[in-house]
Amino acid sequence: MSPDRIVRAALWVSVPINALGVLVFTPLAFGYASPLLPVAAPRFFAAQIDFVIALFLVVYAWLAVQPRLNRGLVVVGGAGKIGFFALTAVYAVVGDLPMSMAVNATPDLVLGGVFLWWAHAVRLAPFAADSTTTPL
Repeated sequence: MSPDRIVRAALWVSVPINALGVLVFTPLAFGYASPLLPVAAPRFFAAQIDFVIALFLVVYAWLAVQPRLNRGLVVVGGAGKIGFFALTAVYAVVGDLPMSMAVNATPDLVLGGVFLWWAHAVRLAPFAADSTTTPL
């Protein structure tokens, strides 16, 4: 399977994962408890997190259908996914979050790794006239 097909599949897998993230934070943004999040958060911060997760969801879906993949956006998406996992893991290790949340964030680590692997792979490949990647 080509790197472009792999990253497009990873982008599509990211869409429902981010949709679940939106469902987790939306109740908090409106002042309600979230049955899927064992910690409280102020409404403003929950709304900000909800917005960023939804924004990435839209970007992943949009990228997946583009004829040419924008390498910079894929890199930002990969950094976002790995960053989310890293923050969740660090806060779980210090005891601010349950360790189960770090385990549940593992798909983000894997998908972020796929995004960055793809960005590295296409950077090393020569850009052909029929390339589906936009160079930086």
